[in-house]
Amino acid sequence: MTGAEYIAEFLARVGSDRVFVLTGGACAFLIDAVARHPELDYTCFQHEQSAAMAADALWRVSGKAGVTMATSGPGATNLITGIACSYFDSIPSIHITGQVNQREGSAYHGANVRQSGFQETKIAEMVRPITKYAVMVKSADELRHELAKAYAIAMSGRKGPVLIDVPMDIQQVEMGDAPPIISSVAQVEGDSQEQAASALAQTLAAARRPVVLWGAGVGLAGAQHAVIDWLTRTRIPFVSSWAGLTYFDNDHPGFVGQIGVYGNRGANFVLQNADTVVVLGSRLDNRQRSGNSRNFALGATVHVVDVDAEELKKYKVDGYRTTHLDFSLLPQVLSPISAPAMTAEWRDYVGEMKRKYFGKEVSTSARRLNTLSPYEVMRRINAVVDEDAIVVADTGATVCWVHQAFKVKRHTLFTAGGNSPMGYALPAAIGAKLEEPGRQVISINGDGGFQVNIQELQTVRQHNFDIAVIVMNNHSYGIIKQFQDSYLGSRYEASRDGYGTPDFGRVAEAYGLRYSRIERLDQITPELFRGGPIVIDVALSEHTLIEPKLEMGRPINDQFPYLDEAEYAAGNRFVAYDRPESFYKPAS
Repeated sequence: MTGAEYIAEFLARVGSDRVFVLTGGACAFLIDAVARHPELDYTCFQHEQSAAMAADALWRVSGKAGVTMATSGPGATNLITGIACSYFDSIPSIHITGQVNQREGSAYHGANVRQSGFQETKIAEMVRPITKYAVMVKSADELRHELAKAYAIAMSGRKGPVLIDVPMDIQQVEMGDAPPIISSVAQVEGDSQEQAASALAQTLAAARRPVVLWGAGVGLAGAQHAVIDWLTRTRIPFVSSWAGLTYFDNDHPGFVGQIGVYGNRGANFVLQNADTVVVLGSRLDNRQRSGNSRNFALGATVHVVDVDAEELKKYKVDGYRTTHLDFSLLPQVLSPISAPAMTAEWRDYVGEMKRKYFGKEVSTSARRLNTLSPYEVMRRINAVVDEDAIVVADTGATVCWVHQAFKVKRHTLFTAGGNSPMGYALPAAIGAKLEEPGRQVISINGDGGFQVNIQELQTVRQHNFDIAVIVMNNHSYGIIKQFQDSYLGSRYEASRDGYGTPDFGRVAEAYGLRYSRIERLDQITPELFRGGPIVIDVALSEHTLIEPKLEMGRPINDQFPYLDEAEYAAGNRFVAYDRPESFYKPAS
């Protein structure tokens, strides 16, 4: 078989049977080999960035590594934003790029020129900081070795994307033997099961006001059922990162809410007043702890368990306890750990915070303006879509409203949280629908993010994918406007001024899609989400805010709109937090 056919057979053998492509001269042999393979299928996208985002989504809904193929030069560089999504969120994906024939390349000529062959670009060097492994292969033997190596690296430890750059002469070279079957991947070298269990048991033995922070690492490792069983047995209250929300029923009695800058008030209060915080598989970025980590969990013992030893190094300055663990061992680690001696006062307080704040987000700005509340819209969508629907959120204000108000039952809810690019939700929804054609798929976008990859409506139309594309349309970059209210005197440069939106109804019509404009909650019905692809345009005021939202310098339990002193003190029943002056100065 040729090099291209070898790659196709390898993908079939590892079960990555779905390939997302945008064709070009340097990848034509690769795509042709995929097309001729009886166990593989490909889907054409209108932009390579979208193909990479769809590949990212594939793992999130199926546990199968998505694959892209792109041509050299601009085709390869267009993958970069989607690759970064997978890298920062620990999602395995395989990216195979075509490269110019080696005899045409600059290395062949021995000259240090910018470019020799047409569209020649050193893509492997460019993506190394945002991949687990990237390599250009130069021979049949290298292709055989590096393809297997790259796949094993993608699927090992803290997973992530890899890229293999294949010159056209290697795509056509005679390969000989068929590729091996990859039967195992390397295990993480970290603390043993016994060491981890002992360390966590010691931390929790001293706890009287404990809380567990559930991170995405729990679900990425497939340990969610064991962790829920342990939390149910021990009755330890728990909070979640955004990325962790999709892995459990959000109506679990021990769940208090999502935490962070845009988190639930009650969940933030509970975490900030705990004496012990056990963090399972969350990297505690500044959207969780705020930009000032010294304001996080004052007075608490924080114990972080993570698969990535490098992540744990950053907690030395904070004085946190750390455990380096292969999360495949997490069920066995937690199993022998018994319930800590929680005080009755703590149990009552946690229950009070949940009753008072969980699921109670409101839009005071929408009430003032007598317009649709994004929180009510999200709750209405939550009520009418299927209980196992796949919901993909984009970025900006929209991703905040989704994660603040949408409750997961058996849904799959995700976004590209770490990279958080505009334009993710539409191509990611396509990737999800390809893998799960029988499930309802909802893409929720802002008007700004929707326009970034709006061309993928053609991909939806081409295949008649039954996807509901929701646009939370405030005719602006709302999250930036709110930032400008706080710090830039409500000067809406490039967020409203200089920015515009098209008539989305006419856009939908141009692509041959159904369209509905939503101005009242009762227009959001189950029937809206059935009957084929649709663009749903939700009319919001440009002054609609994210509520609650943290300002700079404040701890996560002191969000805007600000609570009065009595309610703030009641929330901080066990630990005192200072209240700096507010930055927020709303537009008149």
